[in-house]
Amino acid sequence: MLPNDSGISKELIFFLKDRLGLSDTSIFLDEYNLSNKEENLIKEFIDLKSQGFPLDYILQNTSFYKDDFYVDRRVLVPRPETELLVDYINGLNLKAGMKILDAGTGSGCIGISIAKYNPSITVYGIDYSLDALEVAQINKKNKLLDNFYLINSDWLNCIQERSINILVSNPPYIAPSDPHLENLKYEPIKALVAGDNGLKDFKTITKQAKNVLSSDGILVFEHGYNQSMNVENILIASGFKNIYLMKDHQSQPRITTARLA
Repeated sequence: MLPNDSGISKELIFFLKDRLGLSDTSIFLDEYNLSNKEENLIKEFIDLKSQGFPLDYILQNTSFYKDDFYVDRRVLVPRPETELLVDYINGLNLKAGMKILDAGTGSGCIGISIAKYNPSITVYGIDYSLDALEVAQINKKNKLLDNFYLINSDWLNCIQERSINILVSNPPYIAPSDPHLENLKYEPIKALVAGDNGLKDFKTITKQAKNVLSSDGILVFEHGYNQSMNVENILIASGFKNIYLMKDHQSQPRITTARLA
């Protein structure tokens, strides 16, 4: 039953358990007779994986911050490094009534993971893509949250001045010429790539954030491992202070925070 490719075999075993409910005994001892439908599902799986299709899209499910989220090709598959961003926000002394904006919410995993653990605050997930917002709506419905709201907007254009306490964003930051894009060919390109060598959206969000954040507001960015100095310079140019850099589990610069005051 298992293909020769060890990487595909490992994920196929997970697929067989998750989708078909098979046990290890059934898989490895061939004690289970597959139906035609099940055989076709397995063939389709092997074909997709041979093309490099992400397992999360096949399962339409991904794990993030100790929770399950629906994903498909309309949104990015969240990376483990992004959990550090959520950890930072959830570790702050968030007061009841505070408002947090997740700019470029995608599947909603960041905003939802903040809203879930802080029921006394309000979290807004904003995205330009209606397709992405449809996915985020599915996840909101699945989590039964009443403090997470979705907004369709081109970044922060529709947000009132001084209305947000914390703005968090994992925007597109890959340069159009980046060779890593070849390994991400099944994910939505607009959620990955930004002009100006990957810095365009950092500049746009930072400029707008200066107006929508409260006087003591915090801006939190996730960025590429080699972009921390550029992001810091963008923040300084817009008047942000108290800039702090955090590293991921591989000791790579990954998250930058800044304050207006």
